[in-house]
Amino acid sequence: MISLVGDVGGTNTRLALADGADLRADTVLRARNADHAAFLDVVSAYMARHDCSDVSSVCIAIAGPVHQDQGELTNRNWAISAPQVGAHVGADRVELINDLSALGYSLPGQNLHPICGAHGALSNGQALVAGLGTGFNVSPARQLPAGGSAVFEAEKGHAEIPASVYRLLVRELGDAADAFPTVEDMFCGLGLEKLHLALTGKTASGETIVSAYDTGTDTDANRTITLFARGMGLLARTLICEYLPRDGLIFAGSVARGVLSSRALPEFTRTYLAPGMDVVRPSEIPVSMITDDAAALLGCLRYLTTRL
Repeated sequence: MISLVGDVGGTNTRLALADGADLRADTVLRARNADHAAFLDVVSAYMARHDCSDVSSVCIAIAGPVHQDQGELTNRNWAISAPQVGAHVGADRVELINDLSALGYSLPGQNLHPICGAHGALSNGQALVAGLGTGFNVSPARQLPAGGSAVFEAEKGHAEIPASVYRLLVRELGDAADAFPTVEDMFCGLGLEKLHLALTGKTASGETIVSAYDTGTDTDANRTITLFARGMGLLARTLICEYLPRDGLIFAGSVARGVLSSRALPEFTRTYLAPGMDVVRPSEIPVSMITDDAAALLGCLRYLTTRL
């Protein structure tokens, strides 16, 4: 069985073909969404390069909500219809799922990069993926006793920012903290840029801020990334109480990787592991990170092969 799987984010789209349960590495394509007017244009460009005549099933992960075979990107004016994709590709089966749900389905067998917490100490079968990229969202996942996974949809990025994070912003920004009312207003690429502007009065891309921080000599970048990492630690403390992921809180996305792979990691861990939480102890909840850019594609493939 040949499948086409895709990961449609706010900035980039990845597509790949798969034979059975294995991705074909030579068919993975990464496309900039800004270069295309619609998702089907990306698919057309892909089909011009790869033979999709034998594709019988499609699964597309979307950075936004999915309802009844229809999906809309939260951070781009794209709508995706499963019937239209099926007609375009010539596939009988087309599934649309949320991109964070795809990461939840990818967890079994993932090689996660450990960050902190007590791995393997306790287990309740529950894990939580938190994605910080173009936007923010989470995916609660539970391993079922009989095998397989139950993965739940959410739109956490549009929930109110935790009070602990807001208090941190008030101390650093004063009244300007009110510019960050939701989780996604801070914890994503645009949020990092907005935080940098509020702190320093300077405009810079998220990539530039992280790169400048890595030099160790940019005072403004140091302030921004340090504050952002502490905010991530406080957010993590809130998430483990809300979802009780004893099998792990797993970060994903380019922004999460950029911050947690930098010198700011101790700022995150000190904040996350700070005393003061007794019912849910952060030290008992392992924190790790997905580093595989193809993780959502693998999650789509696992969704197709386990939900026949």
